[in-house]
Amino acid sequence: MEHISKPLLMPVLALYFIFATFTDGTNWLIVLALLFGCIGDIFLMLENEEKWFIFGMVGFLIGHIFYIIAFLLSIGGQLTSFPFWGILMIVPVIIILLLTFPRFKDHMGELKIPVYVYMATILLMHLSAILRLAVLDVFCPCFLLVWIGSILFILSDSLIAVDTFNENIEIPNFYIMLTYIFGQFFIAQGIIMTILM
Repeated sequence: MEHISKPLLMPVLALYFIFATFTDGTNWLIVLALLFGCIGDIFLMLENEEKWFIFGMVGFLIGHIFYIIAFLLSIGGQLTSFPFWGILMIVPVIIILLLTFPRFKDHMGELKIPVYVYMATILLMHLSAILRLAVLDVFCPCFLLVWIGSILFILSDSLIAVDTFNENIEIPNFYIMLTYIFGQFFIAQGIIMTILM
Protein backbone atom coordinates (compact mmCIF):
# COMPACT_ATOMS: atom_id res chain seq x y z
CA MET A 1 0.00 0.00 0.00
CA GLU A 2 2.83 2.38 0.90
CA HIS A 3 4.58 1.71 -2.43
CA ILE A 4 1.41 2.83 -4.23
CA SER A 5 0.35 5.77 -2.07
CA LYS A 6 3.71 7.39 -1.23
CA PRO A 7 4.79 8.13 -4.85
CA LEU A 8 1.36 9.69 -5.50
CA LEU A 9 1.49 12.19 -2.65
CA MET A 10 3.64 14.88 -4.28
CA PRO A 11 2.08 14.62 -7.79
CA VAL A 12 -1.35 15.07 -6.18
CA LEU A 13 -0.07 18.06 -4.21
CA ALA A 14 1.51 19.45 -7.40
CA LEU A 15 -1.83 19.13 -9.23
CA TYR A 16 -3.60 20.85 -6.34
CA PHE A 17 -1.03 23.66 -6.52
CA ILE A 18 -1.45 24.03 -10.30
CA PHE A 19 -5.26 24.11 -10.18
CA ALA A 20 -5.23 26.57 -7.25
CA THR A 21 -2.92 29.05 -9.00
CA PHE A 22 -3.47 28.46 -12.72
CA THR A 23 -5.49 31.61 -13.39
CA ASP A 24 -3.23 33.79 -11.24
CA GLY A 25 0.12 32.51 -12.50
CA THR A 26 1.43 29.14 -11.42
CA ASN A 27 4.95 29.16 -10.01
CA TRP A 28 6.42 26.22 -11.91
CA LEU A 29 9.54 26.20 -9.75
CA ILE A 30 7.34 25.04 -6.86
CA VAL A 31 5.78 22.37 -9.08
CA LEU A 32 9.25 21.11 -10.01
CA ALA A 33 10.27 21.10 -6.34
CA LEU A 34 7.27 18.93 -5.50
CA LEU A 35 7.91 16.55 -8.40
CA PHE A 36 11.54 16.09 -7.42
CA GLY A 37 10.23 15.33 -3.95
CA CYS A 38 8.28 12.51 -5.57
CA ILE A 39 11.49 11.22 -7.16
CA GLY A 40 13.16 11.32 -3.76
CA ASP A 41 10.24 9.42 -2.24
CA ILE A 42 10.50 6.65 -4.83
CA PHE A 43 14.23 6.09 -4.33
CA LEU A 44 13.96 6.16 -0.52
CA MET A 45 11.41 3.35 -0.68
CA LEU A 46 14.07 1.08 -2.20
CA GLU A 47 15.57 -0.08 1.06
CA ASN A 48 18.88 -1.79 1.86
CA GLU A 49 20.67 -0.15 -1.08
CA GLU A 50 23.04 2.73 -0.31
CA LYS A 51 22.99 3.95 -3.90
CA TRP A 52 19.20 4.33 -3.85
CA PHE A 53 19.48 6.41 -0.69
CA ILE A 54 21.96 8.72 -2.46
CA PHE A 55 19.65 9.01 -5.49
CA GLY A 56 16.77 9.84 -3.17
CA MET A 57 18.87 12.47 -1.43
CA VAL A 58 19.81 14.00 -4.80
CA GLY A 59 16.13 14.13 -5.78
CA PHE A 60 15.24 16.05 -2.64
CA LEU A 61 18.33 18.25 -2.99
CA ILE A 62 17.26 19.34 -6.48
CA GLY A 63 13.78 20.01 -5.12
CA HIS A 64 15.26 22.24 -2.42
CA ILE A 65 17.25 24.13 -5.03
CA PHE A 66 14.01 24.90 -6.88
CA TYR A 67 12.47 26.09 -3.61
CA ILE A 68 15.49 28.31 -2.94
CA ILE A 69 15.28 29.89 -6.40
CA ALA A 70 11.53 30.42 -6.09
CA PHE A 71 11.82 32.04 -2.64
CA LEU A 72 14.70 34.31 -3.63
CA LEU A 73 12.98 35.39 -6.85
CA SER A 74 9.87 36.32 -4.86
CA ILE A 75 11.98 38.75 -2.84
CA GLY A 76 13.34 40.50 -5.91
CA GLY A 77 15.56 43.45 -5.11
CA GLN A 78 13.95 44.17 -1.75
CA LEU A 79 16.38 42.19 0.41
CA THR A 80 17.46 45.43 2.12
CA SER A 81 13.99 45.51 3.72
CA PHE A 82 14.71 42.30 5.66
CA PRO A 83 14.32 43.02 9.41
CA PHE A 84 17.47 42.27 11.42
CA TRP A 85 15.47 40.36 14.06
CA GLY A 86 14.26 37.95 11.35
CA ILE A 87 17.39 35.84 11.78
CA LEU A 88 15.88 34.66 15.09
CA MET A 89 13.37 32.69 13.00
CA ILE A 90 16.09 30.07 12.51
CA VAL A 91 16.09 29.14 16.23
CA PRO A 92 13.64 26.18 15.91
CA VAL A 93 15.87 24.57 13.29
CA ILE A 94 18.96 25.07 15.45
CA ILE A 95 17.14 23.26 18.28
CA ILE A 96 16.18 20.41 15.92
CA LEU A 97 19.79 20.02 14.78
CA LEU A 98 21.13 20.15 18.35
CA LEU A 99 18.78 17.33 19.30
CA THR A 100 19.23 15.11 16.25
CA PHE A 101 22.66 15.72 14.69
CA PRO A 102 24.68 14.18 17.57
CA ARG A 103 22.61 11.02 17.14
CA PHE A 104 23.79 10.34 13.59
CA LYS A 105 26.96 12.40 12.96
CA ASP A 106 29.33 9.53 13.85
CA HIS A 107 27.42 6.90 11.85
CA MET A 108 27.39 8.32 8.30
CA GLY A 109 30.48 6.50 7.02
CA GLU A 110 31.21 7.21 3.34
CA LEU A 111 28.04 9.28 3.03
CA LYS A 112 29.35 12.02 5.32
CA ILE A 113 30.16 14.52 2.55
CA PRO A 114 26.90 14.00 0.56
CA VAL A 115 24.90 14.35 3.79
CA TYR A 116 26.72 17.58 4.71
CA VAL A 117 26.05 18.97 1.23
CA TYR A 118 22.38 18.06 1.58
CA MET A 119 22.20 19.60 5.06
CA ALA A 120 23.73 22.84 3.78
CA THR A 121 21.20 22.94 0.93
CA ILE A 122 18.13 22.38 3.11
CA LEU A 123 19.38 24.97 5.60
CA LEU A 124 19.76 27.42 2.71
CA MET A 125 16.19 26.59 1.69
CA HIS A 126 15.03 27.43 5.22
CA LEU A 127 17.03 30.67 5.25
CA SER A 128 15.58 31.71 1.90
CA ALA A 129 12.10 31.06 3.32
CA ILE A 130 12.96 33.36 6.23
CA LEU A 131 14.27 36.03 3.84
CA ARG A 132 10.72 36.35 2.51
CA LEU A 133 10.21 38.63 5.53
CA ALA A 134 11.72 41.31 3.29
CA VAL A 135 8.42 41.47 1.41
CA LEU A 136 5.93 39.85 3.81
CA ASP A 137 4.69 40.52 7.33
CA VAL A 138 5.76 37.99 9.96
CA PHE A 139 2.12 37.35 10.91
CA CYS A 140 1.03 36.83 7.31
CA PRO A 141 -0.19 33.22 6.88
CA CYS A 142 1.57 33.02 3.50
CA PHE A 143 4.89 33.61 5.30
CA LEU A 144 4.17 31.53 8.38
CA LEU A 145 3.03 28.47 6.42
CA VAL A 146 6.19 28.39 4.30
CA TRP A 147 8.37 28.97 7.36
CA ILE A 148 6.68 26.23 9.39
CA GLY A 149 6.71 23.93 6.36
CA SER A 150 10.46 24.34 5.95
CA ILE A 151 10.96 23.55 9.65
CA LEU A 152 8.85 20.39 9.36
CA PHE A 153 10.79 19.35 6.25
CA ILE A 154 14.07 19.67 8.16
CA LEU A 155 12.59 17.77 11.11
CA SER A 156 11.49 14.97 8.79
CA ASP A 157 14.92 14.77 7.16
CA SER A 158 16.61 14.79 10.56
CA LEU A 159 14.43 11.89 11.70
CA ILE A 160 15.30 10.01 8.50
CA ALA A 161 19.02 10.58 9.16
CA VAL A 162 18.77 9.27 12.73
CA ASP A 163 16.70 6.26 11.64
CA THR A 164 18.98 5.47 8.67
CA PHE A 165 22.42 5.94 10.17
CA ASN A 166 22.01 5.05 13.84
CA GLU A 167 21.16 1.37 14.17
CA ASN A 168 20.42 1.84 17.88
CA ILE A 169 17.55 4.24 17.26
CA GLU A 170 14.43 3.40 15.27
CA ILE A 171 12.07 6.22 14.33
CA PRO A 172 8.50 5.16 13.47
CA ASN A 173 7.82 5.90 9.80
CA PHE A 174 4.55 7.55 10.85
CA TYR A 175 6.38 10.54 12.36
CA ILE A 176 8.73 10.85 9.39
CA MET A 177 5.87 10.86 6.90
CA LEU A 178 3.63 13.11 9.00
CA THR A 179 6.26 15.86 9.27
CA TYR A 180 7.22 15.44 5.60
CA ILE A 181 3.67 15.60 4.23
CA PHE A 182 2.69 18.59 6.35
CA GLY A 183 6.01 20.26 5.54
CA GLN A 184 5.45 20.01 1.80
CA PHE A 185 1.77 20.93 2.09
CA PHE A 186 2.41 24.02 4.21
CA ILE A 187 5.06 25.26 1.78
CA ALA A 188 2.76 24.73 -1.19
CA GLN A 189 -0.23 26.29 0.56
CA GLY A 190 1.83 29.27 1.69
CA ILE A 191 2.96 29.94 -1.87
CA ILE A 192 -0.61 29.54 -3.14
CA MET A 193 -1.74 32.20 -0.68
CA THR A 194 1.15 34.44 -1.76
CA ILE A 195 0.19 34.13 -5.42
CA LEU A 196 -3.48 34.82 -4.69
CA MET A 197 -2.74 37.93 -2.57
